[in-house]
Order: sequence, then structure tokens, then C-alpha cells
Amino acid sequence: MSASQKSTSYKSAGRVIAGASLLALLTGCITAEAPTTQELATIDKATVTLMPASAAERAMADKQDMLTQAKFWATEYDKNPNEYEAALKYARVLRGIGSSPRAAEVAQQALTLKQGDVDLTLIYAQASLDVGKAEDAAYALARAEANGQTDWRLLSIIGVTMDTLDQHGPAQDYYRKALAISPDNPKVLSNLALSYVLEGKPALAEQTLRQAVSQPGADSRITQNLILALGVQGKFEEVETAAGTDLPKAMVDANRDYFRSLLNASRTWETLRGSKN
Repeated sequence: MSASQKSTSYKSAGRVIAGASLLALLTGCITAEAPTTQELATIDKATVTLMPASAAERAMADKQDMLTQAKFWATEYDKNPNEYEAALKYARVLRGIGSSPRAAEVAQQALTLKQGDVDLTLIYAQASLDVGKAEDAAYALARAEANGQTDWRLLSIIGVTMDTLDQHGPAQDYYRKALAISPDNPKVLSNLALSYVLEGKPALAEQTLRQAVSQPGADSRITQNLILALGVQGKFEEVETAAGTDLPKAMVDANRDYFRSLLNASRTWETLRGSKN
């Protein structure tokens, strides 16, 4: 065989081998095994897990007990920490189950994306007050105040924050603004009354709390505050009457005994209750 013929044979053989290799590659791609049913289910599950719950599922979750809600909204928040509803409801339920430090963290993170939002600020401020960080609450409330001029809840929590910072006069001004929006609101009236107690005006506090307890929606906490105002004034005979059936008798007796124990030779009821008003 001549050199020319050998060269031609080698080239032909090379083309055959290359073609066979390409065919093998193509065949390999074509004949790759399809995912099994179980593998497809795993993929689908992972995709579904990343998807937020439906509106119906979220509405149903909001009707459950607090711990179930906490678990649900923790999962929703983990899917997307930047989603407003998930962050808001997760922070709210965290505070509801007593985890105020974590509630403040979640609300604060959400506020970086939605500065001045009233609902997020309310949760952040309340959670901050729970852990003794009144100044942090005040800074956040100042940023949201412009957006919350018509929201009695925001105005009331500003008052609570100012009372915590011993600014009772300005605090009472905010409570009055809140009452102008929501007249006779028992929660706001109760906050205003406690401000009077802190300022040394228990008689005015008693008057305000009697107004509060007569309003629809007043709860046992407001009754407890009334007992506080009565106790500070030494009106023990009125404490049980004010308690009615809202509070257990043992609690009423304990409160009365506590206030009586405060009285000693150097602390008269006049000094305990502040100036008469």
C-alpha cells in the first residue's frame, strides 16, 4: 500500500471513530434516566417550601393559639425575611408569647425596609419598653409620628414612652390627642390615669379610671389600676367594691395588704399619695 493510500485510510478511520464517539455522546444524552417519581416529589416539596402560604392558610393560622401562630409565622418569615406581612405578624406574635427582645429585632430589621411604618413601629416601641429601652422606643416613634397623627395607638404609646422617661406633662398631652381621635377609649384613659399616679395626683387618677372602667371594652387590668389609685390614697374600704367580680378576692386582699405595709412612721398616706387634687 502506498503512502498516499495509507494516509487516506487513516483519515477514514479517524472520521469513523470521531463519528462513533459523537454518536455515543448524543446517545448518552438522549438515554439519560428521567427523575423518579420520588425525586420529582422531593423537588416539588422543596419548591413548595419556599413559596409563601396562601391567604387562606394565613387567615386560618391567625385563628390558632399563640404558640401555633408563632411557629407558623416563624416559617413564613424564614422563607422571606423581607416580606412585610410575615415580619409584622412574626414580631407581633413574638411579643405576645413574651419574647420581646426577638420581637424588637424582627421589627427593627423590617423597619430598615419600611421606615416610619406605624404598625411595625408600635411593635418595636412596645417590645423595647418591655426590655427597658425607652430611648430606643422614643427614637423610632419620632420617625413614625408624622405618619401616625391620626392613629390613637401611636399617640398613646408615645405618651407611655414619655411617662417612662419621666416626662409626664408631655405624655398627658399625647394621651389627650389620642382621646380626641378615640373618645373615652378605656386603654388611653387608663394610661392617662397612670400618668397622674406617677405625677403624684392619685385622686385625679381615680376619677379618670372610674371613667375608664365604665366604658365598653374595659378589662381587668384597668380595674387593677383603679385599685392601685385607691390603695395609694389609703381607701381600703373601696378596694373590694371597685374590684367587684373582675379580680379574685385573694388578689384584692394581697393588693390591700401591700399598700398597708407601705405605711410606717416616716411615710404617711399623704406623702405616699402625693399632693391632694
